[in-house]
Amino acid sequence: MDTNKKQIILVVDDSLLICQQIKAALKEEPFFICEAHTGSEAVEAVAQYQPDLILLDVVLPDAEGYELFSKLKEQDNSNAAIIFLTSKDKDEDVVKGFSVGACDYIKKPFVQGELRMRVNAHLKLKEQQDELARQNKELRSNMEKLNFMAFRDGLTGLYNRRYVVGDLLEEMRCAEPDDKKNVLIMADIDDFKRINDTYGHDAGDMALVCLANILEGICRDHKVIRWGGEEFLIALFDVTVEEAFALSESIRTEVEEFRIFHGDQEFSMTITLGLHVYLEGEGIEESIQCADKALYQGKRSGKNRSVWYESIK
Repeated sequence: MDTNKKQIILVVDDSLLICQQIKAALKEEPFFICEAHTGSEAVEAVAQYQPDLILLDVVLPDAEGYELFSKLKEQDNSNAAIIFLTSKDKDEDVVKGFSVGACDYIKKPFVQGELRMRVNAHLKLKEQQDELARQNKELRSNMEKLNFMAFRDGLTGLYNRRYVVGDLLEEMRCAEPDDKKNVLIMADIDDFKRINDTYGHDAGDMALVCLANILEGICRDHKVIRWGGEEFLIALFDVTVEEAFALSESIRTEVEEFRIFHGDQEFSMTITLGLHVYLEGEGIEESIQCADKALYQGKRSGKNRSVWYESIK
């Protein structure tokens, strides 16, 4: 039987007569009905069918329904509604059923019309809850995509400049004291126009993606931002000045040695990097400008090098 388009009801009762009566009551309804006659069978059936509603007998040969409830929920990925079936009629039994999480309580023997109405009502509510959950999931997914698009560069997948205004500034304030610093590095591909003019803009895009991958690979514990064009901003957190310079040189060396293949062409590139120790008192924009000044000092000095802003002041 095709269960894909039908709501699924699991009947858990050791009485074959009760199971037959339930099926008779619901025979005109568009449901798929499956049965279990013991607690262990019920657990297996929930795992297999993921029912929308469970009609659960309180007393089974190998389990009490109240205790079985939690075991069924462990296997339940569809947030099934559970209605207890019982011949007990004491108020405390009803209260106990609701206290463990049942959505309803039907006493045996039941009137078929009443059972049918209650089952339909709870399945309608379940359908509405499922639709609301689906919409919420879709909304969360769309919000995550929008947030990703807002703070990520479309070509490289790196953070973009918008990220600097928010989260990066907050992270830069969390540096450890003493010899640990936050360091900003502004990196720029040398003679990028020549790559575009010689090999084409697709090759230029490939160079940008390759550089982004190199930067992320070396700076896994830090943040890499595509600042614009062929410029990249790297934020190093809690490093010594020696560690920062070693990372910068490691990036520069790997980029210089990396070969890029585009069609039947092969080329390489170099980058120049400007470093500056972030000082909270001067602000993020001013600190970035200092790293940028160091970068262009490196360009004027012959390119393909790492330069500290502090060394050119």
